[in-house]
Amino acid sequence: MNIKVSLEAKKEFLGWFLDRHQLKQREAMWILNYLLNHDIVLNKVHFVETVETTPRGMLMSTIGTDGESFSFYKDGILFNDPEQAFHEVRLNWHEDIYVELIFRDPWKTSQYLAVLEDNPYHKWNDFISVELENEVKHALNTLTLNHKKQQVMQQIDQALETDDRDQFLQLSNELKEIEEDLLKEQKKPNH
Repeated sequence: MNIKVSLEAKKEFLGWFLDRHQLKQREAMWILNYLLNHDIVLNKVHFVETVETTPRGMLMSTIGTDGESFSFYKDGILFNDPEQAFHEVRLNWHEDIYVELIFRDPWKTSQYLAVLEDNPYHKWNDFISVELENEVKHALNTLTLNHKKQQVMQQIDQALETDDRDQFLQLSNELKEIEEDLLKEQKKPNH
């Protein structure tokens, strides 16, 4: 789901970010200030993660974080010169640019979360581990079986109240099968 982030939200975030963080490279700060002051360019900016997968992207890190201080990616080629990236942004203002900012505790920052977009070139759910996928399947199977069990137990109660012996026997067998499936599910690894 792509949600369009407003220009105002981007400006508010960049102002907040520039007031509170210092990037490892001074020129990177200049780029952010340029974006903040040029609405037409800022409208083309998308704040994302894993920017290296995008056709045009910049990664900037704050002091006190690990990793590269500045990286600019254009069509799969890596550049480390912020001035070169600045000229690329300025000259190609009509093209989308993806920006990743590395700073402490970004996921605890409402200002950041307000502008963070899905990276259209890197879907997070394409990289879920097989173990996690198996755990989720197991949890869903268990949840589904427990729900079925509750439904059958209610139907058994109803059969007892109406004195429907055939229905009671049929539902009792169904309940037994569900309980056996639940036992099998509990014995599976990765839970």
